[in-house]
Amino acid sequence: MTETLRDLVELAIVVDATFDQNCYVLRRRDSPNVLVIDPGLQHQRTLQLLESKSLSCDRILLTHGHPDHVNGVPAVKAVYGCPAAIHPDDREQLGSVWRLPGVSPDLPEVICEDDLTDGEVLRWQDLDIEVLHTPGHTRGSVCFRIGPDLLSGDTLFQRGVGRTDLPGGSWPALLFSIEHRLYTLPPDTVVYPGHGSRTTIADEMQLNPFVTHPRYR
Repeated sequence: MTETLRDLVELAIVVDATFDQNCYVLRRRDSPNVLVIDPGLQHQRTLQLLESKSLSCDRILLTHGHPDHVNGVPAVKAVYGCPAAIHPDDREQLGSVWRLPGVSPDLPEVICEDDLTDGEVLRWQDLDIEVLHTPGHTRGSVCFRIGPDLLSGDTLFQRGVGRTDLPGGSWPALLFSIEHRLYTLPPDTVVYPGHGSRTTIADEMQLNPFVTHPRYR
């Protein structure tokens, strides 16, 4: 029997109780290596998870540069010596990490060695991870598409969308990203957002009160 992607891949979620922010740990079930996506204030529990299962982080991927999604980067890098990647348009966000409540004032600088580009396919552990540039919440927001699943960061939530009133935010850009990038994905795509519970593209097209697909208006 041919293995499906979900047979091969495990996606663990570690939630920060303060901001309900999701850190994702992606790994092949037959490998001890992982990717960590958006480590925030829950980074100590993320590190404990990796240690308890004898896992090692190859790389950190960031959906955007807001403090609640990046403040754990230095801690993960300190343990595993792994590089971090972000869209270049969001490097401007990294200097505000110390403004987040709960972040220590002596937190090391958040350094990202690698740039993410729209349409880029990251090849990792024989898996393809597609980068979708979805500006709106921030100028450099991205989503990661892994087969039938999408890690949407703060672009799209279950019945919600990312706020656009912070520096780098744009409602017209967010609307375009959702309608023309995300709502064109297969309707059964499972969406794992940066905050809150998972959903599907089909459900959001029909039920999201902020951006409903034209066919349901």
